[in-house]
Amino acid sequence: MAHGIQIHVQCPHCHMSLMTSHPKVDNLDSIQFLVKIGNRIGHLYLSQIYGSYTKIFENVDDIPDAVVECSCPLCYRPFPVHQACGNCQAAVIGLDLKVGGIIKVCTRNGCKHHSLEFEDSQDALNLFRSQDVSGLF
Repeated sequence: MAHGIQIHVQCPHCHMSLMTSHPKVDNLDSIQFLVKIGNRIGHLYLSQIYGSYTKIFENVDDIPDAVVECSCPLCYRPFPVHQACGNCQAAVIGLDLKVGGIIKVCTRNGCKHHSLEFEDSQDALNLFRSQDVSGLF
């Protein structure tokens, strides 16, 4: 995916970066989760491009419609649940954005519900400005 907003996230508990250089997803550093699907524990790597659904599962199966338990790979604490998904009713978790604000994602494998939320509009502007190649911002 060539264009899109690149997001960098950190754990809402330990505030450490969840970005990793291996494996690459969409040819960029990926977002790493510790996950549990069924009785297996492994890792999930997501694209840092907002709107990309490219992902890599490691040591767990990519089971469509499975609800994935997601935790920080560094402090091992589960990511906070913010609400039930309006599409599928699975838990929606939140991760802190490096620039301020949060990204919320559904934990059901394959559900495309997600959102970026900012309490301070300046944080949103800073995110867009940091990636503007057009010179509009």
